[in-house]
Amino acid sequence: MSERDLLDPRPELPDDTPIDRVQLPTRIQNVLTAAGLKTVGEVRETSDELLLSFQDLGKGSVAHLRETLGLPSCDGVRPR
Repeated sequence: MSERDLLDPRPELPDDTPIDRVQLPTRIQNVLTAAGLKTVGEVRETSDELLLSFQDLGKGSVAHLRETLGLPSCDGVRPR
């Protein structure tokens, strides 16, 4: 898959969007894949505390994920 085939990360992406189809920084993509997260929804539903426990994922990376992919569904801030 080429870079131009990747989707821009944004809160409107459906939860079932595969994370490997989203254009994220390589380091973040590698950490999420190594952690076994496969979809945008799984990333959204993972707590900040758990995300921060992943090696090589810091506060800035978690903030980037929350800004671009949206907050967890349970917060009710993403459009349906």
